[in-house]
Amino acid sequence: MGFDKISAVSLTDMFVQQVENMILSGELKPGEKLPAARDLAARIGVSRPVISAGLIELENLGFVQIKPRQGAYVCDYRKKGTIETLIAIMRYNGGIMRPREVASLMEVRGVLEGLCMEKVIDRASDGEIRGVKPYLDKIKNAKTPEESASAVFEFHHELAMLSGNMLLPLLYHSFKPESIHLWQWYSKHIGLDRMYEIKKELYEALIMRNKEKAMKTPGEYPDEEWWKNYSQSENGWEAL
Repeated sequence: MGFDKISAVSLTDMFVQQVENMILSGELKPGEKLPAARDLAARIGVSRPVISAGLIELENLGFVQIKPRQGAYVCDYRKKGTIETLIAIMRYNGGIMRPREVASLMEVRGVLEGLCMEKVIDRASDGEIRGVKPYLDKIKNAKTPEESASAVFEFHHELAMLSGNMLLPLLYHSFKPESIHLWQWYSKHIGLDRMYEIKKELYEALIMRNKEKAMKTPGEYPDEEWWKNYSQSENGWEAL
């Protein structure tokens, strides 16, 4: 039996997360100047090197901008951010995504799904597409929303692999926890059988190389009443 090594969170990481949370919550706003490193160190009770290292990390994440001889200023992370910034946003508030973040994720996913299905039809052989069937069967045989969500992720990730686009599988995997959580929530609302039927329709469209239908059939976009109720909630994933 193996055990993973436990690593303590560094003081720098704790400082970075504290500032991230203050920015994402709106407590710190774009353009606002942070206190000097000396003052921050005194307030928080850590050394100046901890603060300096944290500010550099926050700048790399697109949350702040360090101006020589002027200090550190809060940035609009949408302009300066990277994939690491996005991960920080996803882990904010204990990983409970807010409706606006979920809606943004689903909009981007819709674009990626359309691209994925188009490229699968253009590039994958009949045998490769039929090779996705075992993943579809796992969705069919799922007994719980958790099993269904994991199987749906594997199904879509395999299609991303078949697309021939080297970035699509990496993007899918980057959002694995969020995607599985979303599909789990969706399965609870529509039922396991309906989830399977949606993915079966997509698979059949790919087999028939019906590009128009395949690009419209990933299936779980926010047209239904349960999504409208969710999007009006302030508690995000707590609605699950």
